[in-house]
Amino acid sequence: MRMRLYQAVVVAAVLTASATASRPAASADLYGDYNAAPAYGMEPVPPQDIFEGWWLGGTIGGASVNYDMSPGGSVSSSGVLGGIVGGYSWQHGPFVVGVEGDFMASDISGSRSFNGGLNKVSPGFNTLADLRLRAGYTILPNLLLFGTFGGAWADADLPISGPGGAFRETTFFGWSAGAGAEFAFDENWSARLDYQFTDFDSETISYPGGQTTYDPDANTFRGSVIYRF
Repeated sequence: MRMRLYQAVVVAAVLTASATASRPAASADLYGDYNAAPAYGMEPVPPQDIFEGWWLGGTIGGASVNYDMSPGGSVSSSGVLGGIVGGYSWQHGPFVVGVEGDFMASDISGSRSFNGGLNKVSPGFNTLADLRLRAGYTILPNLLLFGTFGGAWADADLPISGPGGAFRETTFFGWSAGAGAEFAFDENWSARLDYQFTDFDSETISYPGGQTTYDPDANTFRGSVIYRF
């Protein structure tokens, strides 16, 4: 699980380093005179439709997941995640709509004892993915505020130690909603911050000692570096 997380973080770090290296030393001013000659022979950034087209990026952040368990109460977990995000956007004036998806490795874990301390449950998310619609409004030519809504899934380990316990794993499905902001440095590169809430459906898992139902909710906060093609 940690190896997949480290690989995802490396991908995000490489994309971030590429963004820093590729950003012009003197980029065109998005609010300046677009008819003026561009500095250092570079093309001026177009004042409109800068967010339109295909895009791909690296994303990294943190998450908390709370599991309602029956029986057993609740379990809280937290950790980090990272991976790739991409999609396509259409822009008409200040309005932007599109579709986006992401795939992330994660190290999100927690634990709780129950049955008077005889058993211990240690749930953890390994991977997460989303497919969402995005709609937003550019309050400045290079600053987009947006909301998202769509579907999500997560691959989880659900081990219980102690009498009647065992190692189990499952896949949770649910819906995701969120909001964020994206700032365009130029016509290709931008940075993005967003929050996502995900409500997963419950899953009932069988153990040697009986059945346990898990109902997780997740909160994620992420930063991304985006390249538009």
